[in-house]
Amino acid sequence: MLTQDRNRILFDGFVLEPLSEQQYPLRFDCGDSDLNDFFRNDVLNHERQLFTKTYCLYEYNAELEKKSPLVGLISYSNDSVRIKDFKDHEEEIPEEKRYPNIPAVKIARLAIQQDFQHLGIGSLLLNLTKLFFVTNNRTGCRLLTLDAYNDDKVVSFYMRSGFNFIHEKDKNKRNRIMFYDLTRTPV
Repeated sequence: MLTQDRNRILFDGFVLEPLSEQQYPLRFDCGDSDLNDFFRNDVLNHERQLFTKTYCLYEYNAELEKKSPLVGLISYSNDSVRIKDFKDHEEEIPEEKRYPNIPAVKIARLAIQQDFQHLGIGSLLLNLTKLFFVTNNRTGCRLLTLDAYNDDKVVSFYMRSGFNFIHEKDKNKRNRIMFYDLTRTPV
């Protein structure tokens, strides 16, 4: 069950809360040097510049009101997808609803602490994100987007969570642009 208040989201024994400067220095290692560098060194500046908003995921015991050490991190930013770049999926947007750009939220970074990887926590965080933007959608947001490392394991992970490629132009690049249509999320 999803429970939200202004500062946190409770879901299935986990809590998602905004990152605060008081949490630094972060004790976090996801095993990826690029992601570790962002969360250890860049995230606060990105927040101060209003580029991203980052949330921390913890296991949470509601009866004791106690949370575990940090399990995962996710950063969001605003995004849009030009309708002309979305031509392979254009039939999903009704003609009378078409704008030059489709409103989106980008998952700028997502990382799970090494000790919690391969336990379904990343999938849980993606599902929580889908619910968060469908049930608490304050501005209009049709798509979730992300730039996935062009690695079979990473791409497969996102595809299992319902993400697809926006186009094939980037199939040989370092990152693949992927999307999830939030209208597919059951509420």
